[in-house]
Amino acid sequence: MSIEYLSNPNLPIIKNGWKGNPVRNGSFLNDRPSQISITKFAKSRLYNPQRTERKNDTFRLGFCPNDDFFKSDEDMIVWLGHASFFIRLGGVTLLTDPSYNSFPTRPRMVPIPCDVDVFKYVDYVLISHMHHDHADMRSLRKIFKGNKKTQALLPLGGHKYLKYFTSNWQEAGWYQQYRTVPEIEIYFLPSFHWSRMGLFDNNSTLWGSFIIRGNGKTIYFGGDTAWSSHFETISELFPSIDYAILPIGAYTPRSIAGTAHISPDEAVKAAGILGAENLIPMHYGTYKMGQEPLGEPYRKICRMNEDGEICGCLNCLDVGEEFLI
Repeated sequence: MSIEYLSNPNLPIIKNGWKGNPVRNGSFLNDRPSQISITKFAKSRLYNPQRTERKNDTFRLGFCPNDDFFKSDEDMIVWLGHASFFIRLGGVTLLTDPSYNSFPTRPRMVPIPCDVDVFKYVDYVLISHMHHDHADMRSLRKIFKGNKKTQALLPLGGHKYLKYFTSNWQEAGWYQQYRTVPEIEIYFLPSFHWSRMGLFDNNSTLWGSFIIRGNGKTIYFGGDTAWSSHFETISELFPSIDYAILPIGAYTPRSIAGTAHISPDEAVKAAGILGAENLIPMHYGTYKMGQEPLGEPYRKICRMNEDGEICGCLNCLDVGEEFLI
């Protein structure tokens, strides 16, 4: 089957020579094969060498019940758990990857710091990819119901999941800039991942990361990603990143998770390649994912910081904490 290349013709492409995201037979592709054998996956489900350690881990994220940040006018980043952040930059408000509920086999280990209704009229909701723990339909429905102000910034194909409760959306391919208010710039960029919301929609939508620029600051939001060359490419396009928000959890076993999620040490390496002045870890401690104990990603990255392996500042946030930028 031949490959076609897709982008949004209504949005600018910022990378010279980029002809669009490759799609084969309706499925978006990474820059190299990423399929896991059924045998490897089955073995990973049956055997976990950290099973006892995982069961006995008492780690819990710090938690600050708080909705005052929404009433402020200061630039800030507030972690809402997992991959969801509230960001204010130059007076513009954003949410990333809303997922505020428990799932049948995956309870949320820490609540969100305020009611979801607080976020009803943010300016933009950024969704890196269509997985339930990054694009929870119950959370999104509550944000968008009766709300014509907030615009969803989506990867290619993402609108088909949100079209039932909002018509205010844009889709972008990699290396494309969304049309936003003048105070802020938002770009959709690569990651190495995949997407699926149901049984028969594997990779029918794109996945990626974001650069957010405004008020003299640049934020990189990594979404979900495995290790690949996109960090170097992004650093060439955006050589001055103030805050890199990168995932560190659900990284074991590496034979499986290595094609979907970076590890804590890879997150540190990525922050270094990006030249980030600050590293903000995410995607840990909120849901039990991967085979590792809940607190292992946090402990590992703190140990690396103590050993001087992180070039910039490590900022491990409590859920609900206001981090002024």
